[in-house]
Amino acid sequence: MFVFLLKYKRHYFLFFVFLLVNAICFAVRAEDSVGKNNTVVVSISGQISKNVLTKIKKSIAGVTGDPIPAGLIVLLDSPGGDGMAAMEIGRLLRSSNAHVFVTGQCASACIFVLASGVVRGAPALSVGIHRGRITMSDADAKILSDVDVSKNTDAQKFLNKYELAAETFLFQMGMSPALFEAMQNHQQKGVYRLNAKQLMVFRLTGYDPAYLERRFDMFKNNKKYLIYEPEELVRRTAKVSSYCAKYDLKQTEFFECYKLVLSDPYLN
Repeated sequence: MFVFLLKYKRHYFLFFVFLLVNAICFAVRAEDSVGKNNTVVVSISGQISKNVLTKIKKSIAGVTGDPIPAGLIVLLDSPGGDGMAAMEIGRLLRSSNAHVFVTGQCASACIFVLASGVVRGAPALSVGIHRGRITMSDADAKILSDVDVSKNTDAQKFLNKYELAAETFLFQMGMSPALFEAMQNHQQKGVYRLNAKQLMVFRLTGYDPAYLERRFDMFKNNKKYLIYEPEELVRRTAKVSSYCAKYDLKQTEFFECYKLVLSDPYLN
């Protein structure tokens, strides 16, 4: 969702400035078994904004190494927000090899954060997509009206620029071209919820291929986990979002739950 606002003499006019709505970020650090690396767990809930971007930069500064289960874990429960900020967050997370899991919902601009993970997990119907839209809102983020871009040349130019940036970002993150196409096709209000097959086909769940190859090398000789094929690592990781969702605001517990899911091949 894009929000443009200029207040003058108690009236609101379209202007190209993002309204920032607060979101909540938490971080906790946990040492791995040999005490040489830190795992940072960050929760993002609420609207995504530049403020969240600033908090993410501070939080991930503590990431050292990439131990099991991860060096950086990001938990998402967001209806969306500032798409450009979400893409900036996404690039930061990808550079830190983030493992990203949806523990509530992930809609609209939130998918850019999800897409950035080298490991991505989300339950069926937890992810919602739509085509980019522009709205006018007041200072409390209450939507006053939608902007008809067909009647506003500047708004249409901005939307075109954003959509090009979004398509490029998703390509860079390794998403299927079909994802952006599906987003463009949903122009109605609200979001289109993705089922488990769509999440997999669009690559919003799973592993970055190059990362999976490197990651599997950490597990194949580790007797605690007994993972002998990359497919087994993918299968166990796919359970994390659903099985550990109850710990979305208890980062240390999520960290331990993630390790449990990877080490126990018999969890349903």
